Amino acid sequence: MDINLGQTLLVQPEVPFSQIEQTLKALGWRLEQQPADAPLVPDEPEFASWTWGGQKPVLIYSYNPVASLRVLDVATAPPEMRGDIAVNLPLLQDRDVDDLLFAPEPGRRLLGLWAAQETERLDLIPQATRLSHDADPIVAEQGRLVGERFQRILESREALMVTLTLLAETAEELIRRLDDPMVTHNLKPTYNELTQLFDPSLAQDLLVEIERQYHRPPTATPGDGYPQLTVTAANAGLLRWPNELSEKFPRGYRNIAGWMNPQWIWLAWRWHDGKGGSVQYDGLVWIETRWVWLPKVFRMVSPLLQRAAPVAALH
Repeated sequence: MDINLGQTLLVQPEVPFSQIEQTLKALGWRLEQQPADAPLVPDEPEFASWTWGGQKPVLIYSYNPVASLRVLDVATAPPEMRGDIAVNLPLLQDRDVDDLLFAPEPGRRLLGLWAAQETERLDLIPQATRLSHDADPIVAEQGRLVGERFQRILESREALMVTLTLLAETAEELIRRLDDPMVTHNLKPTYNELTQLFDPSLAQDLLVEIERQYHRPPTATPGDGYPQLTVTAANAGLLRWPNELSEKFPRGYRNIAGWMNPQWIWLAWRWHDGKGGSVQYDGLVWIETRWVWLPKVFRMVSPLLQRAAPVAALH
């Protein structure tokens, strides 16, 4: 089972909605919403959503009948739940999208462009540029629009990386002082901060766990022989899928990321001995005007999720 899937799954265009609905129902998902208006294509709604027992995680489905593009947003689902869906539903793979961009039929090329856009395949910018000169005017126009969107995404990501790098550098002084409980006791999050960092339904129970953790303020002490420090910053939204930043965090964050407010920036860091050995810590987060610290917070959140609505394959 592939647990390194992204936030968006593309279902093969020939798979009918009825098959998607039956498959998700068999996996334990509950259909929650479909539009009241009749769909353009009979029995093929343009929108639907599913929940896990009426709560998070949530799946959001959309269907574009022009190109038979079927998109399943799985951003809030933990990795293994995504994997279960991918095993049981035929999906468009990256190689399929690559092939569609060279298809002889304009409609198939259009499907490839929109599929690439949905999954933010920035590696396909050259192909979008090529298709902006396509003989078919609709494909050419969409190639231009997709290429422009990709450029905006690329520029936005570059700006975000600068912000994250600067914040990581700013935190180094504090990280070097986390061996002192007189420092760390001031980093305990409040109830209001927990409601901002996580799904508010978790805040009260999580506060109990935080109080227990801070009965003796936590510290981060690598010990002697680890002089080198590297810090990674990522907003919680980036922790929902595998990328160069989320891979620097413990895997447990992937399981709970769907219940984290995506805007706040979290840190993970390593102390290195210069010989290949390292010690890892995590859980500093900048919220509004200050740092708070929730080390290994996924160990506290996961049991709460299991009690609230047991989530398959959540560890």
